[in-house]
Amino acid sequence: MSAYLTRRMLGFAVNLVFVSIFVFTLLRLVPGDAAANILGQDASPENLEKFREAHGLNGSFLEQYTRWAGGMLQGDFGKSLWSHTSVTSTFFSRLPITLEIVALSFSFTLLFGISSGIISALKQNSWTDMGVRLVAIFGLAVPNFLILTLLLIIPSRYFGYAPPFGATNPFDNPLDNLRLFVPPTLLLSISSSAVLMRFTRSGFLEVLRQDYIRTARSKGLHERVVTMRHALRNALPPVLTLAGLQLGGLLSGSIILERVMGLPGLGGWTLDAIQNKDTPVVMLVSLYTAIVLMTINLVIDLTYALIDPRIRVNA
Repeated sequence: MSAYLTRRMLGFAVNLVFVSIFVFTLLRLVPGDAAANILGQDASPENLEKFREAHGLNGSFLEQYTRWAGGMLQGDFGKSLWSHTSVTSTFFSRLPITLEIVALSFSFTLLFGISSGIISALKQNSWTDMGVRLVAIFGLAVPNFLILTLLLIIPSRYFGYAPPFGATNPFDNPLDNLRLFVPPTLLLSISSSAVLMRFTRSGFLEVLRQDYIRTARSKGLHERVVTMRHALRNALPPVLTLAGLQLGGLLSGSIILERVMGLPGLGGWTLDAIQNKDTPVVMLVSLYTAIVLMTINLVIDLTYALIDPRIRVNA
């Protein structure tokens, strides 16, 4: 196990280097000038040059990347080119909102996606199965941005109710916090739940047709024992892999939700930074996202060994 974790940690480091180089290169290829975006198109050439020199934007690619990487290794991610505030402090002030959005959305995805997939498989070709599949098709067909926009329009238009905007600290007022975050995150999870439901259903049906399931039933085991102990355990590994991929999609979906609901999270901040070519902000959020996704993959791989004893992570 320790050797396996050591290899994965080394892989983390290598992947982060490649991600940082790739993102840094993309920011240089994006059309536009950060100095002109921030100072305005009417800024004088002298002011533009002073801004570039003050923020190290007039050096070569290697010089700029080396300067940023050196600061990053010392824990200094620099200051935002736009707001001139510490990127790290702003990141941690906005991080809780994004984490809550992703955590709630992912929880709803797992709850509804896996449970509905199992029910649909156990009730194959019944009205329940057809109803669940119909809802899944709706979730796959309607994009997240449309669902979240309708969340604002329909209650306001027909019920005279506008969802609250802004963020409420869950420790100060838990009920207001849930009232703000649960409806949009529930809607955000519809698409990912639909994907997970269809995948769970097909995997569960395949497992239910295996010989060991028929043997377990022939022994007179209760259907609940057959389903939960034998079928579910063998159907879960590929479902967990897809769930990890869906979590990555929810990270990007949080950008839409933050924009629609006016939430001060990482999504809107990152989008503005990309438009303004605010390199320190984009680099920090990119590394954070890469670390989160790689950690999720590691946790899923370790979970495989817990679910299926035949899998050895040190193999």
